Amino acid sequence: MPSVFEDKFRTEIARFCHLIYEKGYVASTDGNVSARLPDGHIMCTPTICNKGFVETEDMVTIDIKGQRIRGERKASSEIAMHLLIYEMRPDIHAVVHAHPPCATAYAAAGIPLNKALISEVVLALGCIPLAEYGTPGTP
Repeated sequence: MPSVFEDKFRTEIARFCHLIYEKGYVASTDGNVSARLPDGHIMCTPTICNKGFVETEDMVTIDIKGQRIRGERKASSEIAMHLLIYEMRPDIHAVVHAHPPCATAYAAAGIPLNKALISEVVLALGCIPLAEYGTPGTP
């Protein structure tokens, strides 16, 4: 049975999905959001879902191995990336994977954000390395 905490997490994940959609950081079904629940399980957006129209009841709860515990849909195809982040960083409690146009343009051009070309970004976030392109779900 879902807890009151889970209802709050569902609401917050949906709210952030709507925000990143409204800001143009995701289009169509790209991007995904997850959060670590107090019990250690992970709640995430489902695969193939438009973040601008996701509803609280669409969320999926999985265990740390990626096995579905609650929810009607399948977890995001990028859930393995989220799980790795949670494993490597116990201090991280949420992951937002978006595709902001400016950052995506730099990545498509093969330019990492590791120089003060956009100094505010580097000052606020530090250097942002460039990962090699991979299709959704690539390890």
